[in-house]
Amino acid sequence: MIICEFGFEDPDPNNKKYSMREVDYYGWVPYQARQKYGIKNHRLSLRKNLETGKFEVYRYFYDEKREEVAFEGSFEEALEFANKERNKYWGVQEPDKPCRHKHPQLDWLFCPKMRGE
Repeated sequence: MIICEFGFEDPDPNNKKYSMREVDYYGWVPYQARQKYGIKNHRLSLRKNLETGKFEVYRYFYDEKREEVAFEGSFEEALEFANKERNKYWGVQEPDKPCRHKHPQLDWLFCPKMRGE
């Protein structure tokens, strides 16, 4: 998937500290991976912290109803981290790539260039 970093500027009305947009890398961890890596079941998502301007990759642990920021940094570093985490638990996948704001590497829904901004 192509992801535009500018698609994370709108605040979440329930928590204005974070972007409304989040990208989920996976919704759960397979049982075998949980056993192998000794990790609890969780969701992995990308969001932007609007107070710091940094991107966060965070885990949401269902059983504990808690979040854990696993990575904080630049947009491209966050994509790299999230892609590696997904590959670790799910096997090698096509990596998500940053939007280049023109065809063919364009986030058709969230890039402001696509919307004419």
